[in-house]
Amino acid sequence: METPGFSINSHRQMDHRCRAGHSRGFAARLVVLLMSLLISTLCHAQPLISLSSNMADIGTERSVRYLEDTDHTYTLEQVSSEPLASRFAPLPDGKSNFGISGSGFWLRIDLKNSGEEPQVSLLEVVHPHWDHVTFYTDGAAAQSGGDHLPFASRAVAAESNLYPVTTAPGGVQRVWVHLSYNQPGLAETKLSLWTPDEFAQHYDSRYFIIGSFIGMGVLVVLYNLLIGYSTRMPEYIWYTLYIMAAMMALLSNTGLGYRYLWQGTLWLVDLAPILFSLLTLVLATQFTRSFLNTRESQIIDRLLQSLFVLAALAMLCYLFGGRGYALKLTLLYALVTVLFPLIGVWRYKKGRSDARFYVLGWSVWSLAMLIAVTRNVGLIPADFVTSFSPPLGFCIEGVLLSLALADRINYLKQQKEAAELLHINHLRQEQEVLEQLVSERTAALEQAVKRAELLALTDSLTGVLNRRAFFESGEQELNRARRYQTPLAMVMIDLDMFKQINDNHGHATGDRVLVAAIDALQSMTRTADLFGRIGGEEFAILMPQTGLQAATDLAERLRVTLDTLEIRVGELTLNVTASFGVAAIDVSNESLAEAMGRADEALYRAKARGRNCVELASAATIKNAALSLSRT
Repeated sequence: METPGFSINSHRQMDHRCRAGHSRGFAARLVVLLMSLLISTLCHAQPLISLSSNMADIGTERSVRYLEDTDHTYTLEQVSSEPLASRFAPLPDGKSNFGISGSGFWLRIDLKNSGEEPQVSLLEVVHPHWDHVTFYTDGAAAQSGGDHLPFASRAVAAESNLYPVTTAPGGVQRVWVHLSYNQPGLAETKLSLWTPDEFAQHYDSRYFIIGSFIGMGVLVVLYNLLIGYSTRMPEYIWYTLYIMAAMMALLSNTGLGYRYLWQGTLWLVDLAPILFSLLTLVLATQFTRSFLNTRESQIIDRLLQSLFVLAALAMLCYLFGGRGYALKLTLLYALVTVLFPLIGVWRYKKGRSDARFYVLGWSVWSLAMLIAVTRNVGLIPADFVTSFSPPLGFCIEGVLLSLALADRINYLKQQKEAAELLHINHLRQEQEVLEQLVSERTAALEQAVKRAELLALTDSLTGVLNRRAFFESGEQELNRARRYQTPLAMVMIDLDMFKQINDNHGHATGDRVLVAAIDALQSMTRTADLFGRIGGEEFAILMPQTGLQAATDLAERLRVTLDTLEIRVGELTLNVTASFGVAAIDVSNESLAEAMGRADEALYRAKARGRNCVELASAATIKNAALSLSRT
């Protein structure tokens, strides 16, 4: 029985249209899926490297794809198939250096031969210190290298790991390279392509350059050994050891040490790059301490000694399995040595002229170390220039430091001559001191006799010379000064307003004030000075071997002392000031009376100015002063 209006034919037509609609939807989804896969494939497509017949150090950074194997578990079958095959990615910003790392790295490149003949090329792993290097190509046996295998097992006899790749005409050859360390190391994954002829030329040039560096180092060592042996200077010993360690570090870092010296000793293969680098830095630091004599600055010398602790810590890290930390500490040490020229500048400013060549030489070293450190941490690319800049800088620095050591000899010769001259002058000074001591002892004996005579000629109240004794002793001092042509100065002193003290407090109080004031003034004079009482409150000081300026300075100190002096008499506290007149005696033409007259005239000018001050006598008043004294 059929449903009205719905025949079997119409049902079939509808079913057909439904199936057609489902087919179109499936096709659309299939197209979308294929487009997605195509886009994904294009996004992850690996660029081809076109081979040529004259390839020389062709970098592969933009064409290589890498996969980091943190656990060292991936095999070729895994990385050449999904899902790992699609996880290969371009190098970050085209940089092949991953710093200090313990991961394994898989590298993949595709080589295309557009020619009509098979193309043989050499694929080079530039960094020579990988423990394990394995090359894989389709349809060929794996080739293993690295410095943990005997050198003879390498496909090409070279310090870096090379693998010959043959690409069929018009074909594409895929190559996988696996790199790894047993312990963390410098993860430099740079690959280069060469044709055999170009690499042979490069290899010859490289050996010539390295041989030149080593030859220059040997010459510098022999030269400095001879000079060090003849001079016995420790700077030459440290410098020679430093050069030898630097040459060993060069052999280690270029792979020549592994090839010719220690390839059969695995522990030394791993240790040598760190050991000789640290040894170079330590000996360079010790040379700096010895050459610049940094012991003169305790702070700088302690800082340099702390670098030895840093080197020891790096070695301990290595010995206990922390090679990654050892490498980082070594790079930190190298970075600190960049600052060594500042120490040379400091010593140069301290008068060490021989530090100039050290500053020049170590500035070159600093630039080379900066290039090496930044290359090792991946800030700059590892190429021919950055690889050989450190040894070139080392050679230039070696020549400049040799000049610095030669300059050091000249400096020490000058120092020796200066020391000998200083010794001669010292002997002369000792002789002069001895003669002066004899003279002083003689003068002291004369002074003792003089004091004994003065005891009977002193003022009974103040204890200073009386007027007659002062003039007699003063004439003797003037004759002595005239005979030896030594300076002589006179100071006249008059206490200000002293009569008021006597009138207000009595003569007994006045006498005590006078004694206290004179004691304070006399305590500031020398034993050779003559201090006399000329009148009631007027005093004079005659100072042998004293010029006008020194006498004026003394007078000012006396004035200030007296001005600040508080004199206690019972319950009273009294103050007193004084006026001063100063004159330098013309010992060749002037008498004591004339000089005293000039000083007295200056004293009265001081009183006229308001008292409590110092006035200097003028030489132009000598005759007038003499006339006034003769009239009186």
